[in-house]
Amino acid sequence: MSEKMMQITWRRTAQRGIAILAITASVALLQGCVRGMDISDEELVARMSECMSDSNKTPGMAVSCGNYQKECKRRGKATGNYIC
Repeated sequence: MSEKMMQITWRRTAQRGIAILAITASVALLQGCVRGMDISDEELVARMSECMSDSNKTPGMAVSCGNYQKECKRRGKATGNYIC
């Protein structure tokens, strides 16, 4: 096999590897988006009330509170029971 053919073969292999990695990462990220939080309704309500009562949130807590709010909306749309 010539050197040029080896380079082409290696390049194709690398491109396939990158494509497989990108697809795997995309699937993993999408599964995280589709799956809801694994906490009970009672715990979600408690965390939402904590978010509502704290006016001085850290950036991390603000992100968490946003996620809790999204989960409340998701559960409400899925069940018709808006608990938050």
